Amino acid sequence: MSSTTTTPETKTVLVIGATGKQGRAFIRSLLFPSAASTPSSPTTTTFPRSQAENWRILALTRDASAPPAQALLEEAKQHNATSKITLVEACLNTPSTLRTVFESHPNIYSVFVVLAYPGLGTPSTAQKEKAQGTLIADLAVEFGVNILVYSSAIPIGPDPSHGIDESRKQKREVEYYIEDLGKKNPGLKWIVIRPGFFYENLEGMFGAIGATMYRDGLKKETTLPMVASGDLGRVVAGLLQNPEPYFNQFLCVTSGPMTMKEVLEAHKRATGKPMPAAPGFVGWILLKINKGAQDLVKEAEINHANRMSGKLPTFEEEVERAKSVCELQTYEQWKRALASGEGGGDEMSRRVSTSSWNNLSLMKLLTGRS
Repeated sequence: MSSTTTTPETKTVLVIGATGKQGRAFIRSLLFPSAASTPSSPTTTTFPRSQAENWRILALTRDASAPPAQALLEEAKQHNATSKITLVEACLNTPSTLRTVFESHPNIYSVFVVLAYPGLGTPSTAQKEKAQGTLIADLAVEFGVNILVYSSAIPIGPDPSHGIDESRKQKREVEYYIEDLGKKNPGLKWIVIRPGFFYENLEGMFGAIGATMYRDGLKKETTLPMVASGDLGRVVAGLLQNPEPYFNQFLCVTSGPMTMKEVLEAHKRATGKPMPAAPGFVGWILLKINKGAQDLVKEAEINHANRMSGKLPTFEEEVERAKSVCELQTYEQWKRALASGEGGGDEMSRRVSTSSWNNLSLMKLLTGRS
């Protein structure tokens, strides 16, 4: 009697935002799960470990020759997976270029969408997010995509008007559009992930400035939902490997909310050193003259108040839903692994630029231009 081995069908995932923090973390978790795992990032999950040979990535970028895009190929080469990543070029503000990607690559199984953050205090630029997000959703329906995964943001309140940052408002509008589109087109299954504040945002010089801003600007009891970008990548990879339980649902991806005092204490326990901070006057200047910084603090306060008062009644349910996909590191676990040199493969995600943070420069921060 002979036995027949069935080879699983290769599935193609178009990653929009492939060279960013979230896109890279997802690609790593799907294609090189051993590189994405660390002693502090548990591999116990509700989904089978990724079989790289069953997946193919279309990594969308505006410029395939740019260093971030080439870095994706270089990492794939290190893991003998060069054939699994194809760079594709398109500009999200030029619909015809994105359409060409879909036309040139039929049978895309899933699209993972991470729209670039335009920067603090840039409403005119942020307003492009809705047009970009709805365009991608429409193309997903037109070209028969099975699963659309959209990376949004944790809501400030139950209504988009509760947000201050225009980008966050636009993300909510895209959520509504995708949800409505799914009702009209049952063949499209969607999943919306809502990441917390990334641990990596507290690294480097600009991380020190951000930590000072939140430390001095937030009330002592105010908490920030936080998460490691690597964990977000593992969540999305897990969703695509076992998607059915999560179809047409929202997931808040956070290991849990923390006060800045708790963050500082966790940093000290993990590294034996205080968290680097900017001089107190820098935080004072930011909170006095920089509207973008002021808005970040205001939104954090509003979000905390709404969570505590029950005005975001599905928040805890959405957090547990994300945690059912895979375990998430606490900030202390993540920082301890990073400090010991065991932080997992995504060096680029942790190398916070010394010249920009959330598309800002130090001069812009200190002169109130956001």
